[in-house]
Amino acid sequence: MAPPRLAGRSLLEFLITLLIGLAPVACGLLVLALQVERKQEETAEVSVVEAIYAIDRVFDAMHGSSNAVLGLVGQPCEKILPTLRQEALRQPSVRSLVLTRENRAYCSTLLGSIDTAIDPGSYFNQRLRLDSRNEITPDMPVLHYRLQEYPMGVIAISDARSLQTELQGFKNAIVLALQFGSDFVWATGSGSAKQVPNHEENSQRMVSEKYGYTAHAGYPDGHTRKMLSQAMASTAPSLLLVGIITSAVAYWGLFRQRRKPA
Repeated sequence: MAPPRLAGRSLLEFLITLLIGLAPVACGLLVLALQVERKQEETAEVSVVEAIYAIDRVFDAMHGSSNAVLGLVGQPCEKILPTLRQEALRQPSVRSLVLTRENRAYCSTLLGSIDTAIDPGSYFNQRLRLDSRNEITPDMPVLHYRLQEYPMGVIAISDARSLQTELQGFKNAIVLALQFGSDFVWATGSGSAKQVPNHEENSQRMVSEKYGYTAHAGYPDGHTRKMLSQAMASTAPSLLLVGIITSAVAYWGLFRQRRKPA
């Protein structure tokens, strides 16, 4: 039976060796956690920038169609309707074009001659409006883009699906949402802020300089923990091997050499 002093010394040597071996493992896990967190932040930052770029292109197309027919405003609807419909067909993202005069819509590519009041205050930034209560597609909101050179104006109308299609192109479990005032659109739906899928982790936001809407990007709760667990599962064996080798080398260098007879 080993004397108490020798047993205590052996225990101390074991603890010191264990701590030395755990040091690279702990450092490796810390670096891994920081890398996972930083990667998600960078992905969210890049995604929100790319989302702004993609959605701006959708609005650029709507603006182009509106601007192309702005010169027709004021002419009789029956006379210009064929040209108006032809322009609407040129741009796939545009469902219809509506001509307005003194804030009253009077000609539509879908309905022909109309007489409907337009409320500028219902448009975000006087330009954009998300309509979730339309009669034509009640299950899909429509987006209105308003080009105004008072008293003349044009409204380009598109399905919100055109925005959702762009958002669905982003992977890596990133959640993207577009905000138009109090209304939101995301890859699988639309609604109020309370209905937007959770994206609190590594959240980023950016305002479009061209059109004023806001793009939000982030990950749902628990995503970082999930990614860290996956990363640890793949790197833990390597870190443990490094720890064992470090412990063995430390033990040999610190203690075994001292026990050799002179």
